[in-house]
Amino acid sequence: MQQVEPDEQGVASIRYLADEITVALVGQPNVGKSVIMNLLTGVGVMVSNYPGTTVEVTEGYFKSPAGNIRIIDTPGIYSLHSDTDEQKVTQRILLEEDIDLIVNVLDARNLSRNLYLTLQLLELDIPMIVILNQMDMAEELGMEIDIDLLSDILGVPVIPMVASKGLGISELEEMLSSVAALTVERKYSDTSASILPHAPKEEILTFSQPVEEVLSILQERIEETIPEEEGKHRLHPPRALAIHLMEHDTLDEDIFHTYPELAEVVENFQEDLANGLTPCENCFRGCAFCPARLESHPPLATCIERTEKARQIALKVVTYKEVEGTSRRARIEKFLDTPSTGIPALLVIMIASFKIIFVVLDFAEAFIPWALGPLIDVIISFANTLPEGSLPQILISAIPEGILLPFEVVMPTMISIYLIMAILEDSGLMPRIAVMMDRIMSILKLPGQAIIPIVLGFGCRAPGVLATRILPDRSSRLVVTFLLAIPIPCAATLGIVTGVANSFGANLAIIYGSVAVVFLLLARILARYLKPDYDLIIEIPPLQIPSLNGVGMKVWVRFEAFFKQVLPVLVLTSIGVKVLLDSGVLGGLSKLDPFTKGLFGISGQALVAVAVTVIQRYAAPMVLLNLPLTAREATIATTMIALSMPCLPVSFLVLKEFGWKTLLSIFSLAILISMTAGITLNLLLPV
Repeated sequence: MQQVEPDEQGVASIRYLADEITVALVGQPNVGKSVIMNLLTGVGVMVSNYPGTTVEVTEGYFKSPAGNIRIIDTPGIYSLHSDTDEQKVTQRILLEEDIDLIVNVLDARNLSRNLYLTLQLLELDIPMIVILNQMDMAEELGMEIDIDLLSDILGVPVIPMVASKGLGISELEEMLSSVAALTVERKYSDTSASILPHAPKEEILTFSQPVEEVLSILQERIEETIPEEEGKHRLHPPRALAIHLMEHDTLDEDIFHTYPELAEVVENFQEDLANGLTPCENCFRGCAFCPARLESHPPLATCIERTEKARQIALKVVTYKEVEGTSRRARIEKFLDTPSTGIPALLVIMIASFKIIFVVLDFAEAFIPWALGPLIDVIISFANTLPEGSLPQILISAIPEGILLPFEVVMPTMISIYLIMAILEDSGLMPRIAVMMDRIMSILKLPGQAIIPIVLGFGCRAPGVLATRILPDRSSRLVVTFLLAIPIPCAATLGIVTGVANSFGANLAIIYGSVAVVFLLLARILARYLKPDYDLIIEIPPLQIPSLNGVGMKVWVRFEAFFKQVLPVLVLTSIGVKVLLDSGVLGGLSKLDPFTKGLFGISGQALVAVAVTVIQRYAAPMVLLNLPLTAREATIATTMIALSMPCLPVSFLVLKEFGWKTLLSIFSLAILISMTAGITLNLLLPV
């Protein structure tokens, strides 16, 4: 893209815009990619599912002097082997999104482990910058890393960084701007100048002789089968394709779809192996073409050799000096990671977090009506000028309540939960809470990390369902998904349930006690039936003080969806329910009162609120707020709502993640549990 602009002398000159430059942030989990992403792009990020998956990918733009640079923050992965959905998405982004530059973020404290992924990325032959993040923590351990030597070995620029403090980000910004200018110049001119140095030492990307012999044959056949003039080698170098096929990656089918010509290569190669025409010593377990039995093969030779090369590089560039004493961070980590002291401390943190939510809610209940009071008075005054009972009068009279309830109850609850979640995540406390909860969760036959999607569910159950992907097996995911869909209330529901209790004097202890009992019983029953794997496997990141910018960005990204999607629905639903009640449309449901009061102890109109949960659970209590209920009726109806069907967003995700049979099972079980709870409370509660 070109833009013509006059220079200082008024002569038109051409400025190249870098809108087409795409950068991929790639790295292992907990290396600080999201912090770097926030520093580069600011608040203008977009979070969406990668096409055809439920894996979230964050995109934003860095404004350089050469123009905007598109930055994709890929999911954290340990390698490019497609064992998980996150790894598949990252690999597809690197091979299908026309990436101009890779920014590989490493944890300086765990250099050897992180370099395994770096070596895989170098094999793709895409220009790359390596970021050594968390250098301050490495120095606390006495590590001294020779940045120049590491850059020389890898053949790419290496930038030391402490992203949480903003150190090193300016060097990255300058390099990105230079890359943007060079890339655009190369795209729109005849120059073939290299964008960045990309000359890794040959030995770090070279395997042993038996592996190289097979790779060379594969590479030669790929080059013959897929001519370079077709343009496919830009994103898929022949050698990278050969390694990919040798390691028998689960994305082979996608590669074959992109390159149908490879089917013939596979067939011919397999025939040559079987006939002994191609050198192979049955040592390539992942080789897709090897006719030998899979069970007879040792571990992947390429993976073993790559791991050893990463270790050798780390040994060359890292030296250790003696450290006097123990850092404050290490002392705090030891305190929290020791069960006898850490469990009580983390319990206090969790209790304090929930206490903060209720304090914020109490403040909002006093502040919001005062702040919106003048606007509400104007609306009410205008409504009073309209004919009594007319449709305009009914609509406008419903607006004040439709505005107050979401802003007074729901929004403060969600803000506080999102804020607490961001602080716990960025500080490194969330995984420690998972470890602390492991013994408790094991009682429910669930792994400790199940606490993460469960806690997320208290903010919004939809991301909680997505977060179940961190669990070790499908059975664990199903158990937690059932719990998220039925007994776990989201922040919006918690807020409105509290509002119902305050309005009618409903017994919150009975409501939440019923939810807790159902949660425990349902978890135990499902675990016994589905038999999930509840061994805990989780990485514990270092403790750090969350950056204000990072926490603010996370809260904003999550809360932006609330403003765009949830808040309008809340306001419109509240207004709609009020209109229905004032217009008398729901009055006809009073004919059901003899049946509903005899069975559940609530009116027919209150039972409608239970059915509304299928649209949005937080919308259901709004019906109750507009009905004349006793404390007993409000307690029963609210309990039935809290244990009723999942809302539309959760239903959609369950359908996408697990299929219609699982969704149908959840709906059937939810209806059964909700009705059972209503009947039980009607029998037990005094009239």
